Amino acid sequence: MKQTLLILLFILPVLGICQVKRIGTPNILNYPKAEYKAGTQNWGIAQDPDGFMYFANNDGLLRFDGKNWELFPVSTTPPTRSICIDKEGTIYLGFDDDFGIFTINNESGPQFTSLKSKLSGEIAETGIIWKIHDTPFGIVFQSNQYLFILNDGKITTLKPETAFNYSFYVNSRLFLHEPGVGLFEYINGFINKVPWADELQNTEILSIESFFENQLLIGTAQNGWFEYKNGKLSNWDTQANSQVEKDILYSAIKLDRNNLAIGTILNGVIIANSDGNIVQHINEEKGIQNNTILSLYNDNSGNLWLGLDNGIDYIELNSPLSYISGSEGISTGYCCTVYNNKLYLGTNRGLFVKTFNPLNPNNSEDFKLVPNTEGQVWSLQVINDQLLCGHHSGTFVIEENHARQISNVPGSWKFVQLAPDTNYMIGGNYNGLCLYHYKNNSWSFVKKIKNFSESSRFLTQDESGNIWISHGSRGVFQVELNEKYDSVVAINQYGQINGLPSDDSNVLLTIDGNWYISAIDGIYQFNASNNRFEKEEQMNSLFNFSEQLKFTDSDAKGNYWYITDANAGFIHKNEDGTFSRITTPFRPLRNTFVPSFEFLCEHGNDNVFIATQDGFVHYSSRIVTSSNQTFKSFITHIDVPYLDTTIFNTSNNNVIEFPFNMNAFRFHFSAPSYQNPQQLEFSYFIDNYSSEWSPWTTDNYRDFTNFHENEYVIRVKARNSFGEESEEASYSFIITPPWQRSKTAIYIYVFLIFVCVVILAGFISKRFEKSKQKEREKHKQEMRDREKEFEKQAVLAEKEIIRLKNEKLEAQKLSLDKELANQTLSIVNKNKFLMKINQELKRLSDETTDGAVKSKMAILKKRINKEIDNQHQNKIFESYFEEVHADFFDRLKERFPKLTPKDLRLCAYIRMNMSTKEIASLLNISNRGVEISRYRLRKKLDLSRDINLSTFLLNL
Repeated sequence: MKQTLLILLFILPVLGICQVKRIGTPNILNYPKAEYKAGTQNWGIAQDPDGFMYFANNDGLLRFDGKNWELFPVSTTPPTRSICIDKEGTIYLGFDDDFGIFTINNESGPQFTSLKSKLSGEIAETGIIWKIHDTPFGIVFQSNQYLFILNDGKITTLKPETAFNYSFYVNSRLFLHEPGVGLFEYINGFINKVPWADELQNTEILSIESFFENQLLIGTAQNGWFEYKNGKLSNWDTQANSQVEKDILYSAIKLDRNNLAIGTILNGVIIANSDGNIVQHINEEKGIQNNTILSLYNDNSGNLWLGLDNGIDYIELNSPLSYISGSEGISTGYCCTVYNNKLYLGTNRGLFVKTFNPLNPNNSEDFKLVPNTEGQVWSLQVINDQLLCGHHSGTFVIEENHARQISNVPGSWKFVQLAPDTNYMIGGNYNGLCLYHYKNNSWSFVKKIKNFSESSRFLTQDESGNIWISHGSRGVFQVELNEKYDSVVAINQYGQINGLPSDDSNVLLTIDGNWYISAIDGIYQFNASNNRFEKEEQMNSLFNFSEQLKFTDSDAKGNYWYITDANAGFIHKNEDGTFSRITTPFRPLRNTFVPSFEFLCEHGNDNVFIATQDGFVHYSSRIVTSSNQTFKSFITHIDVPYLDTTIFNTSNNNVIEFPFNMNAFRFHFSAPSYQNPQQLEFSYFIDNYSSEWSPWTTDNYRDFTNFHENEYVIRVKARNSFGEESEEASYSFIITPPWQRSKTAIYIYVFLIFVCVVILAGFISKRFEKSKQKEREKHKQEMRDREKEFEKQAVLAEKEIIRLKNEKLEAQKLSLDKELANQTLSIVNKNKFLMKINQELKRLSDETTDGAVKSKMAILKKRINKEIDNQHQNKIFESYFEEVHADFFDRLKERFPKLTPKDLRLCAYIRMNMSTKEIASLLNISNRGVEISRYRLRKKLDLSRDINLSTFLLNL
């Protein structure tokens, strides 16, 4: 709390002015399709009261909490075109032919409820719902064909003259645009034409915003922005409008009372102030994923979300930090300075420069590489009004945008102006020291200083004129120069034996004109009286860090700016002379510095440049940070593996019971925090289980197994990158005891004991009756034995009766077989006789010439033939055959339904083992015909050659 108050006091003069930084580029987080796993286009953005972000995506509704993306396919008519969330957190969605309410906190999971059922039957299609507005007169859903107003559960429908293009809710006024007709305003249930907008009748209006109560800014697709003010409509003739006319407007949103974010189709997002001047222009070159901005949203922290044609981006506008990095051609940063209204940045690729005006910085100018400075730039120092550049290739004097080399000794580290003769200075390099002389208003190289060859990156001169140098691995050197400063005459080396904690990692720092050694365990000062290094209590009290101090600088107000191993900050000097440490705004920079090359340049409180691995970070105290903004933690859902289901945490406070033998869970946590989400941490505590809060971890879930039976409450809190802790979230649940310890089991145990007592009493009484029972059982057994014997005799008698009946039936069958055979033979003989008579009649008919005789013979032949084919005889035969061979024809027809009656008779004759001649006589065909019939029969029965036809029919 103390740190927060100090920050507020520090920025008190400008608290009322929220502004977007001009220097550098705000921090940008890219969320590509591959990360959120949904459609490319995002048509709308909203934030609920709990801080969750929602996106109207081509594939449905996306939710984001800073770490986790969730996609909800909410309608049968995707894509999701529009979204609105009211103050109560109700989510309203619009689709291509549907609109309704989406509810997250359901026990059965998220659910979408369509509102189309509330429309009259005359409306077959709603059209695409492009806009949704939360207004005092209801929730407004706008499509091209209709305006739907939901109020108190009822929907009012309004139609345009032709078609609504878009709608705009600004300054508590609802405007609607009909291309070719004009601009309209909804007032008290009626749509009224706006008289002053006739000039825009044939213009496509895409946005209406306002900076002031009686002013409107109207953005069009073809002609840029117009301003309506004091009853007049005019072109908004500004820098931002000129840029928008080239880049083509698509979306816009007011960020605060002074700034406007404009999304374009061709060139990213433009942020302009109320005067129309461009504050930031962020496109693909500056770090966003796509130049087409479909939607914009200013979240409750003052930061900007972009719904892109391909992806989602987050721009951290409300931060005192901005970045000068790869998007501006800047790589790893080592040093920087502001000199003669120019900003110089020393990087691993060379020295870069651009004009710098602290009062009105121009972010549109590009950095330019100073010629001949390619390579690592180690230091920039202004001595005697000349800018000196320590470079990997030597030493340069920087004049405007040019570099003049004055020394080619490689690896120039740092420069120290000597006392008392300030016309001389020494410079440390990779292999010792160099001497420089100031003459004719310019520094020039004199020579390398003899007798010292150690790397001299950190150096200073003490009051006695000795040069002190700290080495990365060999301790600290005291060097004495001769009178000409061109040779070392004495060297003393100090390390662990001289009071320092180690020979390694000793950094020489100058603070308020005094020099110190920052070691691994604190700050040391040289005591000449005992020739040892000792801890300096005042400095250690001021810089009381758990990490080693690597860089420090002080400003005109007595504040100390510093960098440690992993963190940066400043120590603010209070009015009463005490100091307070400010670290919160700098926590996003944790672990971004170049190890052993930490650097910071302070140019007034509003312009602090910090070197990082990716370039430079600019800090401005005039930007109100949202680091101390409260945020909430949530337990979003619980995975229950044994049920293969997910339980959603709702607000109904129902306590769920889980069985003892299957209590394995995964609790999912969430805390909507979008600044540096990778540094978001969670901790949990479980009532009746934990003894203390768990260590902080970036994992946003926790697995639990094998809880003992009890009632538990899991509590979760989060900590963001600024060290602020969230409100707690909690979830109650009960683990029921195992079956053997349940109430039901106890009741069963009592019942079993009672049963055992009853059984024992009954057992004793039954022993007295046991002998009587045995006698009764013995008597019953004898009776049962006699009954079994009688039953056995009855069964034998019955079997004998059955055997006799079977013998009788077999005898009857044999008799019938004989009768059938005799009948068949009689028919055969009769047919043979008739056939001979028929042949004889044929011969006589051929020999006689008497027509009357031939006629009578023909009649006789017909009668004979009829007698041979007499169907009545066939029926008699079949009747006899069926009686002897019961169901033979039925079985044959069931297996071979394609058999004809003639085939069935042939089968019967073959089964009776009749010869071919006998069959031919019975069928009145030739022997050859019988053979052919047998062949055809085999094919119908699907018999192979190795199966005998007679045997097959007998076994059927």
